[in-house]
Amino acid sequence: MQKQLLALALIAATGGAQAEVISFSDSYGLAVTNWTQNLTLSQFDGSLGTLNSVVINYGGQVSSIFSIESLDAAPATVSANANANLVFGGPISNTLNISGASSQTVSAFDGSVDFGGTSGAIIGPVVGTDSATLTLLSDLAAFIGTGTFDIAVAANGTSNASGAGNLISQINTQALAEITITYDYTVRPTVTVPEPASMALVGLGMLGLAAVRRRK
Repeated sequence: MQKQLLALALIAATGGAQAEVISFSDSYGLAVTNWTQNLTLSQFDGSLGTLNSVVINYGGQVSSIFSIESLDAAPATVSANANANLVFGGPISNTLNISGASSQTVSAFDGSVDFGGTSGAIIGPVVGTDSATLTLLSDLAAFIGTGTFDIAVAANGTSNASGAGNLISQINTQALAEITITYDYTVRPTVTVPEPASMALVGLGMLGLAAVRRRK
């Protein structure tokens, strides 16, 4: 019984450990490729508790507009393929190949290179998205601090149009990159000094138990 009373006193004095999460995000774009940019994220403040894991969600988008004119002597179906490679550095060290596709059927060349009429068209925006997740459970020291750190991202556009043997195309490709870091941590237990009245009750309980044992 004495052990149980002592345990109750310790629970009252110390708060239980509690798991929490905190997240930070950054992004860049949509911007015309080819670009290189640093995305900035905050470190985990170690005063909040003990860091258990780091989850990085990253991804982006490609968006392309195609101006096409077929010079063929017969109708053609033109395929518009929006493509961009997002190269993430730092702890991610991965490349996302993002793509989207559309198509347009046009007539034989109508005699005018204007990206309109019956043999030309504006296709888009053609959009594609992709994302990935990186989970880290060890070697987390680099993420702990009160400052920030950068993740370098490079966006390379590789969009193309095809389908007509004689084709004029103008392509405008933009890309967006985004990243979110989530810290899973355990809050450090808080120690509080029990109020005198609480300690007095515990003491009286122990004295009462001793008296009962003496009577036995």
